[in-house]
Amino acid sequence: IGSRMNSAANHKTRSLWLIGALHAFTHVYNVALLPHYLLMQRDFKFASVAQATALVTVQMIAYFLPSYPMGVLADRVSRKKLLGLGLLINALGYVGLAFAPNYACALAAMVVAGFGGSFFHPAATAMVARLYPVGTGRALGLIGIGASIGFFVGPIYAGWRATMLEPLLGAAAWRRPVLELGVLGILAAILYAWLADDDQPG
Repeated sequence: IGSRMNSAANHKTRSLWLIGALHAFTHVYNVALLPHYLLMQRDFKFASVAQATALVTVQMIAYFLPSYPMGVLADRVSRKKLLGLGLLINALGYVGLAFAPNYACALAAMVVAGFGGSFFHPAATAMVARLYPVGTGRALGLIGIGASIGFFVGPIYAGWRATMLEPLLGAAAWRRPVLELGVLGILAAILYAWLADDDQPG
């Protein structure tokens, strides 16, 4: 009995850490473009910076609109699979953006990224509430730290890398950190699929 209890406790703790890491990636992708607006304007030869900022607006629309259907889905299918697939799609959107040859492709990549991000909150909240029927608020607070880390790290890393690379790559310097974050997200999704325990809806 003791070993089963320890195994269950380890499962819950590992799941909480993994969900927190996915939360960080979700919000890195929400804010990583913020330092790049002027570089993107030059790279795509936009008439104004508004076209660059519109990319994040499109991403956030694609992020918010599917939230209710994703919540319904989180009550019916494996939340582990939803979380891993969501991060993978989110990351692939960023990889697509890094190679976007024109504005239309960039907009499409942002729709993909936003859609992938919409998987996280319904599935993660449902999973945490099931894993921690007691102390749910504390557990949600802990994974909330992941969001704060993502909001903090995303623009700092992206801006630092673009500034470092601008003398070599010019206006296209924003593409490298976007690609790097996308590849990191793909690797994190694979790692999550490998390490996380499955979680079926109750």
